[in-house]
Amino acid sequence: MNSEKFAIGLLLAAAASSAGHPVHAAEEVQAGATTTTTTGSAAVAAPEPASAPPAPAKTGMTLPGAIPEPAVDATDHALVVRHFGVGYMGRRTININPTGNPATVDAPIIGVRYWLDPRIGIDAGVGLLFSGGSSKTGDTSTDLQGYTVVMLHGGVPLALAGSKHFSFQVIPELNFGVAGSKTTPAVPGAAASDLSGIHFDVGARAGGEIQFGFIGIPELSLQAGIGLALSYDHSKITPPGGGAATSVNTTSLGTSVGNNPWNIFTSNIAALYYF
Repeated sequence: MNSEKFAIGLLLAAAASSAGHPVHAAEEVQAGATTTTTTGSAAVAAPEPASAPPAPAKTGMTLPGAIPEPAVDATDHALVVRHFGVGYMGRRTININPTGNPATVDAPIIGVRYWLDPRIGIDAGVGLLFSGGSSKTGDTSTDLQGYTVVMLHGGVPLALAGSKHFSFQVIPELNFGVAGSKTTPAVPGAAASDLSGIHFDVGARAGGEIQFGFIGIPELSLQAGIGLALSYDHSKITPPGGGAATSVNTTSLGTSVGNNPWNIFTSNIAALYYF
């Protein structure tokens, strides 16, 4: 009898489980499983999306070897770095006649400047003069005194300081030139004397370059300065017929402004335009 009651109890328990009414132990297990799942979900939270890195500040630089784009507030000098400037670079004088007049000739130097970087540049220029002519009286023609002058200029400008429109520079430089001429004969048809001259100087100038950015043309600049130079001059005159030649050699060390007030305009002010 007891065994029959035990068998009936097992059948009733199995029927209750299949009908969706689990026993209390099953409910406890289910509740524990639910709690564990909920806790696990809270522990593994989804990471917040990382914020995008800030965009790099624009420096105005381009690919290596290209001309950098200057910033809006760049100086006029920065605008012409890696650009060619063309213009007048001053005047140099050659002693050519040790005994007569005129004793000197000169030629304006036209050249180029190229800034390798904001601190250092290269200057190169040449001055040329070729002149000649004749006068005629009746059937007699007389050659006028002519000149041939070639002057070479080189320099290394160094920009040491500056402001928006101004750059203070020191420029080591050298100049070398030769000149030749023939005097006008005292008597028409007579032989003329030969003249020649050599000039060499090495030194440095200190001054400033002002660029006209304040009126909207920073490509245009005006330079002025004074300097110290060691100069050597040789002049020679050979009389007609191969007579004894007379020559004069001079060496001097001094400022490059010159001995006349206006030399500061003819020898020490230069104008450049950058392209």
